[in-house]
Amino acid sequence: MSDLDPAIALYEAGRPAEAAVKCLALLETGSRDADTLNLLGVSLFATGNGDAAVGPLEEAVRIAPAHFAARSNLALLRQQRGDWALAETQFGTLAVLDPAFRLTQDRLGAMRQELGDLDGALRALTRAVRLDPVSGLAWFNLASVRMLAGLFEEAMAGFRHAIAEDPSGVLAHIQLGEMLLRLGRVGEASGIFRRALRLDPASTGAGNGLARCGRYRTMTAAAGMPTGGVAIRGPFESATGYGHFCQRIIRTLQGRTSHAGQRVPLEVIGINGPEVWPGGALDRPVPARAVVNCLIPLAVEPVPGRATVTFSMFEATRIPPAWRRMSESSDLIVVPTESSRRAWAEQGFPEERLRVCPLGVDPVQPGGVPVLAVPGGRLVSSYRHRFLNVSDFNARKNIDGLLRVWLRATAPTDQAVLILKLGRSLGPAARARLGALVRGAEQAVGRRLAEAAPVVLVDRLLTDEEMTGLHRAATHYWSLSHGEGWDLPMTRAGAMGLGLIAPAHSAYLDYLDEGSARLIPSSVGPARVPGESGFYPPFHGLDWWVPDEEAATAILTGIIRGGDRLPSARDRLLERFTWERSADRLLAILDEAGLR
Repeated sequence: MSDLDPAIALYEAGRPAEAAVKCLALLETGSRDADTLNLLGVSLFATGNGDAAVGPLEEAVRIAPAHFAARSNLALLRQQRGDWALAETQFGTLAVLDPAFRLTQDRLGAMRQELGDLDGALRALTRAVRLDPVSGLAWFNLASVRMLAGLFEEAMAGFRHAIAEDPSGVLAHIQLGEMLLRLGRVGEASGIFRRALRLDPASTGAGNGLARCGRYRTMTAAAGMPTGGVAIRGPFESATGYGHFCQRIIRTLQGRTSHAGQRVPLEVIGINGPEVWPGGALDRPVPARAVVNCLIPLAVEPVPGRATVTFSMFEATRIPPAWRRMSESSDLIVVPTESSRRAWAEQGFPEERLRVCPLGVDPVQPGGVPVLAVPGGRLVSSYRHRFLNVSDFNARKNIDGLLRVWLRATAPTDQAVLILKLGRSLGPAARARLGALVRGAEQAVGRRLAEAAPVVLVDRLLTDEEMTGLHRAATHYWSLSHGEGWDLPMTRAGAMGLGLIAPAHSAYLDYLDEGSARLIPSSVGPARVPGESGFYPPFHGLDWWVPDEEAATAILTGIIRGGDRLPSARDRLLERFTWERSADRLLAILDEAGLR
């Protein structure tokens, strides 16, 4: 029995804290061997102390460079902490130490997928399948990345391999069914979903897939009816940007009439299948020649006998290659702005199959102003300049740049406050990331947040009425985003009469100009993650826009201290960008293409 065996027994018994104590006692005796350091590292990690686990694992690898377990654990820890370059180095060394170890390639592929490097993930996972061609999991992982890469036929073959190796795999059956739906093969998909339900009668994914198959078969049967209607599929139940514009388009189309004065027949299908439109019975088959998908290309499912129209958008200078491949199944791609049209065209999508249909601006609704207070208790309403930003908490929204500009442009004595509405709710991990962004901004500028005008954080899901109230609490709306497909909060703010400050790029240039907003000069640059060298995963290998922070600082300073009065975008937005115009333009696009 070795000295380490008691610690191993404690770890295997689910008592990692005690195992760590045993390891530390052994190390204090001067026995600094790689096995003890490795066990200490994994024990500390199992107790939730990842920071402390790094040192022992790194020391174990230095002492014994060929120690496979220690290097593997260090690679996984680096991956879990988001230290991507260091993790990839460790995985690369593991592949050299044991080229036949499939799990190394699996983990390397998973990490590259997480980073958005789909080509790199495909290479690693293809090697994993070659190393172990009878592993259902290896085939499933490879097929999943093929799906994300828009390689639908190859993905379908991969899921079939996964099922052949593991016939009881419900998830592989569901994914195969969804691949078949994305290729318009409804009958085959139905059979696969039924098989999945036999394996697991409680499977929601299989039940939803079968529901969509039923809807699509009914729609196909109605394809020979007299035409003139519109069928729309989208996430109308979700509190997302796509969900919002999908709801608005549907509600507006409900009241539209044809040139002959007849109501436009309308059918609505939810993203999952079983959803029913809450505003009335719009779930029956209607005489429509096309299905309009208010979705990203990955989620589009062609309906046999009907044309496929994808109403989508993108926030970089061009779409990813995967989106280009997925878009091939669409007869038309409809986008809300010229910026998104160029994004498809720049990736080589045929311009004759691209159309622009601007979205609408929500009408101003009644709503109370929320009572907000800054740290210390002073009411937000008492400040003369109240800047609002509503953003999902991700790298594209450039929250770190927003904070840097606020630190440079403001002081505690200014009559200014920033209301920052981030995400739907921020959990502990997101709050930790936000804290890191704040510290990074403070370090970059050389000032602490306490030395700037106050910031009020709102991080809970708001109703539509509450969101209107939040806009009423502000005098200005400010974005420093790296790219937008539309920016619904910005257009809502403009319609309510707030002064607008926006970067001069992407969607903003379709509905704002120097006569209606203060525009921030912007350049084009790689879509990087703040503080890291890697790409923001959804934009791997792509460019987006980088707003000029000095110019933004000057604009804010001019408003706060110079009394710069911003022009109003209200009339421009409310006259040119209504949901009625948007719905009429969509109908015109379908008519011009012979799809209604």
